[in-house]
Amino acid sequence: MKSLYSMSEKNVKKVKALLFDLDGTFVSDDKLVSKAYGSLENLHNFGVKTIAVTGRPAGWCDLMARWWPIDAIVGENGAFFYRKVNNKIVRETYHPSDSYLNYQEKLKSLFNKLLKKYDYLKLASDQPFRQWDLAIDISEEMSIPMETAIDIVDICHDNGAKAAISNIHVNIWFGDYNKETMSLKVLDNLGIMKDSCIYIGDSPNDSPMFDCFPLSVGVKSVENYKDLMDNLPEYITEEDGAIGFIELVKFIS
Repeated sequence: MKSLYSMSEKNVKKVKALLFDLDGTFVSDDKLVSKAYGSLENLHNFGVKTIAVTGRPAGWCDLMARWWPIDAIVGENGAFFYRKVNNKIVRETYHPSDSYLNYQEKLKSLFNKLLKKYDYLKLASDQPFRQWDLAIDISEEMSIPMETAIDIVDICHDNGAKAAISNIHVNIWFGDYNKETMSLKVLDNLGIMKDSCIYIGDSPNDSPMFDCFPLSVGVKSVENYKDLMDNLPEYITEEDGAIGFIELVKFIS
């Protein structure tokens, strides 16, 4: 990984959109700081589109799509995206809505299998607001060893599910999608090529995005997960979390 400040001026000038993770990147220490939020407005004024890409739930994403100064949001690790168009929320989901009840039963069955091995597992506190995945708490309000989180991922894969580790959750879902696939749909909607975008993230579930975008950036804490990731970011900030996010915004605007 190279220093953010080694990125060429030519690449900086061609940036039309910033895609960004939330937890551990835009939000750190469970706080949304005003300077990070204000930087989204600065990017808008600078003419750069902003797209949040997160594992957080549909209910949260609906609010952010309505009220935040962003152009779109990808949620639940790629299960859907929301955009505000002419003051109305436009939604696109990977799964058809009529599959919801059967899909929830599959998730419940898989979670019960996990509980047989790890009976202390807890779903994340934001689970009631989710539609298409399970989020197992590993460090938000619980403390689960990383080796256990890795084993959970392996069990999910053995049962035909996808799973990804973030800095706070193990997210579990069924379907051939991830952050990357739905983000590319958003960019297609906006008429923006991926080579003119920057993505910034912090943890293993950002690995597909780091591979997809030539201009990929990790905040400093991404170094903690380098042994768990297939793809590392091209560049890294000097600061961590929200301060690293602000550092990137200042650099490109």
